[in-house]
Amino acid sequence: MMTKNPRNQRLRALVIEDDREVSKLIKHNLENKDLQVVEAATGIDGIRILSEARVDLVLLDLKLPDFSGWGILGLIRLTEALRDLPVIVTSIEPPKTVLMAQLQPDEYIQKPFDMRDLLLRVSQVMSLRNTKRQGATKII
Repeated sequence: MMTKNPRNQRLRALVIEDDREVSKLIKHNLENKDLQVVEAATGIDGIRILSEARVDLVLLDLKLPDFSGWGILGLIRLTEALRDLPVIVTSIEPPKTVLMAQLQPDEYIQKPFDMRDLLLRVSQVMSLRNTKRQGATKII
């Protein structure tokens, strides 16, 4: 799992998830892999955090109480500063092919998911991101 970004800071993941138990479980497991984790229980809070803080990865639930996860992903992809931000989408619903093609999440994981699978996909997404950035981040 990657632990540092090109600025030699711990990687920071934003978990946008309205189910507190799922969010806490993801946070606990990512922190055990030495990532900093910021949580948002609503889409609006997630958007606020994205506008105010450095984030290296987003884990995004599609079914939020106030905002569509697809809308948040669309906002990320349309925002110059966030466009290349890795996003792993999680949802109880099967993926929608048209939206997947248009918005291009880096991964799509259907709930319920195995935490080991999620961690593997986080590692793969961050490794791919690292490869694109010329190997600036250490993988452990």
